[in-house]
Amino acid sequence: MYYFFTKYIIYRCGLLFFLLIVSCAQLPVKDGDFSPSHKKYSVTLPAKGWESIKVGKEDIAIWNGQSRATIAFISSVIQGKKSSLEMLRRQLFIGMKSNKILLSEPVLVGNQAAMHTILSCNIDNHNIKIESYVIRLGNSVYDLVYWAPFDSFDNAREDFVGAINSFKSSTPIETQHR
Repeated sequence: MYYFFTKYIIYRCGLLFFLLIVSCAQLPVKDGDFSPSHKKYSVTLPAKGWESIKVGKEDIAIWNGQSRATIAFISSVIQGKKSSLEMLRRQLFIGMKSNKILLSEPVLVGNQAAMHTILSCNIDNHNIKIESYVIRLGNSVYDLVYWAPFDSFDNAREDFVGAINSFKSSTPIETQHR
């Protein structure tokens, strides 16, 4: 049941971004590092208790069955559009009704400007909590997303925070969106 719930959440969180992704092939993880060269970023994935799943066109998604938590990294290209981080954050959650934003703040992730959001919502009678970081570098947008049932949200959150702290971009500074 939670597998299908996870599929539904990824679909809802990133429908617009999924349509813009050119490549949907999942790349191998080497020594815990996920670094798709054509996406120009790298991140260290949690080591224990997580398994890779494929439920959409995300770069990678991993599932923790014990906490019923999912982490997804979604990247897309937006050619020639000037979009603020706030607008990109809103697009990530478009179509999610009855959500309550608990936190929305600009932060730095890997020395890059990002919009950090935590929200709660009810999807198909399941209370969930979602945490996301939206980063824009040049024409690339990176959505780093974690979600779990509301009552077990904190159980695996530190793994997500560790992955966020390891985020590195290989996009040259001069092409980054200001």
